Amino acid sequence: MLIENFDPSKVYPRQKRFDCGNDAINRFVRSSLKKQVRQNLSRAAVLLDDEAGDCFAGFYTLTSFTIEAPLLSTLSSGRLPNHVPCVRMVMLGIDKQYQGQRLGRRLLQDAILRMIDAANSIGIYGLYLDADPSAADFYRHLGFIFLGERLFNQPTPMFLAFDTARVALR
Repeated sequence: MLIENFDPSKVYPRQKRFDCGNDAINRFVRSSLKKQVRQNLSRAAVLLDDEAGDCFAGFYTLTSFTIEAPLLSTLSSGRLPNHVPCVRMVMLGIDKQYQGQRLGRRLLQDAILRMIDAANSIGIYGLYLDADPSAADFYRHLGFIFLGERLFNQPTPMFLAFDTARVALR
């Protein structure tokens, strides 16, 4: 398995049949991923099964984002600006046939490394995402904190602070 930057001009085997079990993510991969990357609205990384002809096995997308400072008050010992810069992971998915192999964790680690790399050039406080209810515990175990109340059947806003992210990679 290898991770590379998603190239919207490339045809990835099985991308159009991608099925991670989440209809919204599946639709995004099939119809919006290429367009978003082409328009510079997000960047994506793709997980390829190099033993199966570079089959599209998973992916994630990142974009710039800001969070309102009060949402992060428990993370900061000092005053934050009103709008706190961060990276947002919009989507992450692993095709069903590859699930259960810790590949989601591998993609997340890659995203964290990219966030840290970007933070060497611009101000970034951490990584934000809206976790699917079934994935919230996965993210919590990797150091993300809840930014509000967990609601049944609703995405949960979660955050991984920059300093925590560096520690999580060790």
